[in-house]
Amino acid sequence: MSDNETSIYYSILPLIITIEIVVILFTYFAITWKRRSKSKETLSRLHKSFIGIFLIEFWYWITRPLLNFFKLIKITPNGITAISIFLSFVTGSLYAAGFIAPVFIAIGGWLLIISGTLDMLDGALARETNQTTKAGAFFDSCGDRYSDAFVFIGIALYFLSKNFSADTATFTITTFDFIGIVTILTVLLGTASMSYVKARGEAVGATTKRGLMQRTERVLMLSICSVLDPFLRIILAEYKLHTDIALIAVLIIMSVLINFSAIVRMIDLFNIIKRSDK
Repeated sequence: MSDNETSIYYSILPLIITIEIVVILFTYFAITWKRRSKSKETLSRLHKSFIGIFLIEFWYWITRPLLNFFKLIKITPNGITAISIFLSFVTGSLYAAGFIAPVFIAIGGWLLIISGTLDMLDGALARETNQTTKAGAFFDSCGDRYSDAFVFIGIALYFLSKNFSADTATFTITTFDFIGIVTILTVLLGTASMSYVKARGEAVGATTKRGLMQRTERVLMLSICSVLDPFLRIILAEYKLHTDIALIAVLIIMSVLINFSAIVRMIDLFNIIKRSDK
């Protein structure tokens, strides 16, 4: 088995095992769905998105043992948030090292799933242990911005470093690399706009649930694409296509949807605030 095939094998094997486990759990959860009580917290945060109430509740259910473990060791919600931010930094570093071997991008995808899950559980832990505070919510919100930045900056460094020449200490940017970097910048613009618009709206008492590409959707799309990245590269190479097309395509979709969502949210909040002024 070649080094490339070994890399693919070790990146896909955990995915196959995970999918089998998740399918079994998903089937059981679906069968018992109607008998289950719905979380008021989840219902209050429901919005028009790719991730519906069913999938959100399913993920909370599947990660319940982890939440119980956090309660047992008495870790604070802020501690979980800090761990999530650190894992996002490591994830970004792995993406940046993707030019060395595609398996680093795949590992980054797995870590992105873990850090995203921790970001969901810190709030749940705070609510269930009566540790909900404004300071904690503030820390969590700021942490999300840094987590997003670490990941996307890491991907941008991947596109920038792929064609670095150690002999001349120069960077050679191809058309695809340039598109990738510009797309990353527009994604960062969208994430910053989404969070700022929400914060400014809440400051004047206006809220909205609109937006197709919130953080949960971003983590889901990027992590799945990243985990499959080594496998997708083999398929693209077989058809003589650029091996970064899949990653760039996902980033472009994210960029369009998140900026569209930011604009929709901005218009919605503007109309709400305008009506309240009258």
